[in-house]
Amino acid sequence: MGILRFILAITVVLAHSSSIFGFSFVGGQIAVQAFYIISGFYMSLILNEKYVGVNDSYKLFISNRFLRLYPIYWIILFLTVLYSIIDINYFKEDASGVISSYMSYYSKMNFGSFLFLLGTNLVLFLQDTVMFLGLNTSTGNLFFTSNFQSTNPALYQFLFIPQAWTIGVEISFYLIAPFLVRKNLQIIAPLIIMSLLMRFFLYQYGLKADPWSFRFFPTELVFFLFGILSYKMYVKLKSVYISPLHLKIIFAAMLSFTLLFNFLPIPAKYPLYLFLFFVSLPFIFLLTKRWKNDIYIGELSYPIYISHIFVWRCINDFKIPLIGGKGLTLTVITVIFSILLNEFVAKKVEKIRQKRIITVLKNECAKT
Repeated sequence: MGILRFILAITVVLAHSSSIFGFSFVGGQIAVQAFYIISGFYMSLILNEKYVGVNDSYKLFISNRFLRLYPIYWIILFLTVLYSIIDINYFKEDASGVISSYMSYYSKMNFGSFLFLLGTNLVLFLQDTVMFLGLNTSTGNLFFTSNFQSTNPALYQFLFIPQAWTIGVEISFYLIAPFLVRKNLQIIAPLIIMSLLMRFFLYQYGLKADPWSFRFFPTELVFFLFGILSYKMYVKLKSVYISPLHLKIIFAAMLSFTLLFNFLPIPAKYPLYLFLFFVSLPFIFLLTKRWKNDIYIGELSYPIYISHIFVWRCINDFKIPLIGGKGLTLTVITVIFSILLNEFVAKKVEKIRQKRIITVLKNECAKT
């Protein structure tokens, strides 16, 4: 399913720039929620098939997930901060506005508020909660708000990598995933119902726009849970013969729906897409799980997602020609940059992650 992950990452890039020849795919919100389903599927897969036996360690799982996330994130964070400092000192401007926000409001926030904002930038965890907070410039305290865009200042202005809030949601799921993914349907189904009911009640109380539409973890949990169910479907399907042709048809249909989404005049296509995505995922994984090129392409999705806004700043500041439009130029350069990140950072870290798992096995064998 690497190609789908790649396209979903590009969808977010286009949502923050412009379409490519009219193609914008499924839009940023759907792409994020589809990623949550994928995350639920993959966490179920690795926790049930890799982190078992002697490797059934919560600490090993969480630390390996952090190794997957943080090296690339911290590199982009470092480059973003460094670039902002250079902007201010040499060009007398701060294109991102983040350092300027800290400089403008540092004296108007207390130490706790400053530490929270700085901490979320460094460790990602709870970064999504920034979208539900505002800063009281009179007291220096943070306060809850139903609409972060109506606060002054809006706290997202203090995030160096603003799109990384979704990783905060992902981390919240990682922390509870080991306690969920091995549960049966009798446990998962009620949790899905509760998450959907919470979304319904929030909607009834008028909390149906951003950030409540796709940033509130309790209501977004339903998509991770659907990913868990999708994995359970995959386990059942592994023992059933399914024609490769039928698998390819399912894959082609989902891929076409993703690519042509904004052109299709289908009623309720937003929930329909996510439902079909959830249902088709086991079949797509059965087809593609041994495709090396597909796996490699999928590995680029995280670097693309994390780096594209930084890349856009570079394109903008260096006046790089927008050949084919902003969306196409940003996509091409971000993909190239992401290949470099994957080759020189992610692959090296992956060796460390896999070595840690092997070490646990060797240590256990030595004890016996």
